Amino acid sequence: MFSRRDGKGTKMKKCYSSAISTILTSGLISFSALASALSLTSSQLNYNHRIIIVGKIIIDEYGQPSQRRSVSIGGGGPQAAFGAAVALAALSGSTSEPPEKQLVTFVGAVGEDWTEIDTQTLNEMLGVAVHSVELIKGSGLKTPRIHLWHDQNQNVEWKALNDSFGPAGAEALWNNRPSAKEMLSIIGKDEQVSCHVDLEGAKDSPGNGNDIQFLRDDEVQNRIAFLSAEPVAFPDKSGLLSKEDAESIITRLGSLAPALKLISPDEAICKSIEDTFWNNYEVAVRMGPKGSLICYEDTRKIIPAATLETADGEPVNPTGAGNAYSGALSALRSRGVPLEKAAILAAAIGAVFCEYDHIPPWTAAVIERVKRAAAELEPALQQF
Repeated sequence: MFSRRDGKGTKMKKCYSSAISTILTSGLISFSALASALSLTSSQLNYNHRIIIVGKIIIDEYGQPSQRRSVSIGGGGPQAAFGAAVALAALSGSTSEPPEKQLVTFVGAVGEDWTEIDTQTLNEMLGVAVHSVELIKGSGLKTPRIHLWHDQNQNVEWKALNDSFGPAGAEALWNNRPSAKEMLSIIGKDEQVSCHVDLEGAKDSPGNGNDIQFLRDDEVQNRIAFLSAEPVAFPDKSGLLSKEDAESIITRLGSLAPALKLISPDEAICKSIEDTFWNNYEVAVRMGPKGSLICYEDTRKIIPAATLETADGEPVNPTGAGNAYSGALSALRSRGVPLEKAAILAAAIGAVFCEYDHIPPWTAAVIERVKRAAAELEPALQQF
C-alpha cells in the first residue's frame, strides 16, 4: 500500500517468492490520470446496495514500549468502514467539501464501559463519512483494549490490557454479536446489501469462531448480494501460522461458501494455507510495505507500493492501513469495479492511511490525494 506498505493472492506457493522479488526490484513508477487507472463504464457499476462493514472495535494505545502512547479507537472495523467510504467517494468523482456521506454502515460490538464521549469520538472520525454507525453493547462486558506498536519491518506487535480479551471482554463480546436478529434489523427494508466482515480465524481466538455466526442464518444469507472477508490470525516466530490455526481459518472461511466471493488475507495467512483453498476465490494478499498481490482465475498481478507524501517518505502510523485496503476493495468489488482497478484504488487508500496518526480527515483534499496515489500505481501494475 505504501513505499514501505499492503495487498492479495490465489495460486500462492509456486508464484509467491517470484512475486516478492518483483516487488522489491521494481523501478521508478510513472504517473497517469486517474481516469486511465479507473476507466469504467456506468454499465459496470451497481450503485444500489448499501455496504455493511461488520468489524471489531478495540481501544488502541499506540507507541513503542519505551515511548508515550497515543490513544485512539481502532480494531480494524472503523478503519475498514472509512476505507470503503473513501473508495466510493473517489469513485463518484464528487468534489464537494466536505465529501458527501457514503452508503456504508459500520457495525461493531462494545462493552458496558463504552461512554458517550467514545461514541462522539467515533462519530467525529467515522460518522461524518458513512450512512450510519450501529453499536451493539454487551451488558457487563469490557471493550477490548491493547497496547500495540510496529517493529522495524512494520510488523504489528501487541498485547492485551486489563484482561479485556478474557471472559468479561472480547471472548464474550465477539460471540454472536451481531446476532442474526440484530443483523436483519440493521439491514431493515433494504432488499439486499453487500457485506464485509473481519473474521477471527485462529483456533482459540476470542469469540470461538462465533463472530460470524449471523452469516450462517438462511434469512441473512438471502439478503446479502456480495460477501467478502478479512481473516485475522497471528503467526508464530517462524512467520507462519500453526497448523491448527491454518486449519481453523480454512474451516471458518469455508463455512461461508458459496456466498463468500472475496478474501483479503495478510501475507502470513496466505503463505500458511495451500493454493488449492485460495483457488476457489478472488484473493487480495496484503503484504505491508512490499505491496499487494491480486489473484483470480489464471491471473496473478502485483501492485507495488505507492510513494508516501510524508516529510521523510516513511509511514506516520501504518495501523489500520490493511483494514482500510480490505474495506475499500470490498466496496469497489460490490459495485462491480473489476478486481485490478479496485485493488489499485484500495492500495492508494491504504497508503494515504499511513500518512496520518489515525484515520485521515474526511475532506476533499484526502480524496484527491487518494486519486493521485491511484494514478501513480496504475502504470506500475505487473503481471507474472
